[in-house]
Amino acid sequence: MRYMENYIRLIAACTLIFLSNMPAWATTSNEDFLGTFVGTDNVTLLGTCAAGPFTGAYASTISGLNGNIVTLTGTSKATSDGSTVSFTGTNSISGNTLTGISGGLQDTAGNIGTFTSFSATLSGTTLTFNSTGDFGGGCTFSSNGSATLVSGSNVIVPEVTSSSTVTEAALFNTQVQGTISDVSSHISGALSGVGFSGGPRVSDNGFKIGGATGLNAGDGTAVPYGVWGSYSYSDYENDLSSTAFDGSNHSFLGGIDFGFWDNTVLGVAFGYDVGDIDTTFNRGQQDTDTYTIAPYFGALLSDSLSVDFALGYSRVEYDQFRIAPGGSTTQITSSPNADRWFGALNLNGITFYDNWIIGGRVGASFATSNIDSYTESNAIVVDTSRTKLGSVSIASDVAYSWDNYEPFVNLSYQYDFQLKEITIATGPQASNDNDDILMTTGVRYFNKNGISGNIEYSKRFLREDFDEDRISLTIRADF
Repeated sequence: MRYMENYIRLIAACTLIFLSNMPAWATTSNEDFLGTFVGTDNVTLLGTCAAGPFTGAYASTISGLNGNIVTLTGTSKATSDGSTVSFTGTNSISGNTLTGISGGLQDTAGNIGTFTSFSATLSGTTLTFNSTGDFGGGCTFSSNGSATLVSGSNVIVPEVTSSSTVTEAALFNTQVQGTISDVSSHISGALSGVGFSGGPRVSDNGFKIGGATGLNAGDGTAVPYGVWGSYSYSDYENDLSSTAFDGSNHSFLGGIDFGFWDNTVLGVAFGYDVGDIDTTFNRGQQDTDTYTIAPYFGALLSDSLSVDFALGYSRVEYDQFRIAPGGSTTQITSSPNADRWFGALNLNGITFYDNWIIGGRVGASFATSNIDSYTESNAIVVDTSRTKLGSVSIASDVAYSWDNYEPFVNLSYQYDFQLKEITIATGPQASNDNDDILMTTGVRYFNKNGISGNIEYSKRFLREDFDEDRISLTIRADF
């Protein structure tokens, strides 16, 4: 048992390292303010100015970063004498009041008017501001204006929000959990192929839990190993009018694992997903390509217990458009990218009653997704956004062994304790559900030549405005 104790210590150490290296924002429910405002600033030049005295309305973009800095950027419309004025510089924010400006206005000749005063107030999704400044040489200015939030970390204005802002918030949890669940199930299948005897059943097909299958393998080989592959099709729909979308996803996941040591497996999984979503809320559409790599490890603790641990990285590439509001038919396009990191630790158990197999699983998982800042085709800059996941889950599995088949039913409950809630600026509010139940049913197949597989159907419950159905097929070969 000494080697098993060492493995347990290894799993615990890996988990502590993983948790200790999570970014600070992943361990708190506080959200940094992050958003882009678009509005109008009415600027008046006073005194003797090189460009000549003029007044005009100037469209500018105001971006908030990290809860402490607000950057005013963007170029104004041309004035009567052909000049333009734009914001430059940064401002510090305290609560809902913006003060402490550095920078100012800049004209086409490169002359910078330094702010001598600047103040702004944020109310809901509207920022109102006033300023005075000095271009030097007797030329001063004053301004007042307002801007409306068009996108943010947790505030959504549906008709002007890019597709990925909404779909990431709604789908990140279910997509990552799907990948984690698939990898964990295949670890269980791999463990059965390297020495988990299981209990009494027809054909003595070994340990199974959570949809996994596997066979005793490795006879006559120096290092037992197995290869597996799976395909799944998911169909989902969000029917809340403010964030409505519907789409589908084709997923391919496969891997190879080895039994280098007794009662353990070490492997790596590779995945590719392609998604197609119609984003009704902004009259748009979104295509995604996702590439995943996930090393994993599993160990048997006893005849009825096992533990598994997985880390993974996914790269998501978006290609999307939305239709400009106001009756326009103009497509506003963008192609952001997201980096996702995830990790999971599960403890699995199983017992047998005649031909009945009863299993259970408890686990925890963490994940983050960062969408890099990008610019839409209409020159609107969408700031970097972060979505995080921290969840605990419990699952039960009941199967009946009959010849080479095992019909089964699995129920899994998940609770997300780090949910990133979103607020709808205009329209019905999202329910922000932080838990759900996934029901899976299907049939597993196995025989003693080392080939096994399963086909299953799953459906998600308890999410008020979200429906998801999934069907998958898996094949595994142990050598």
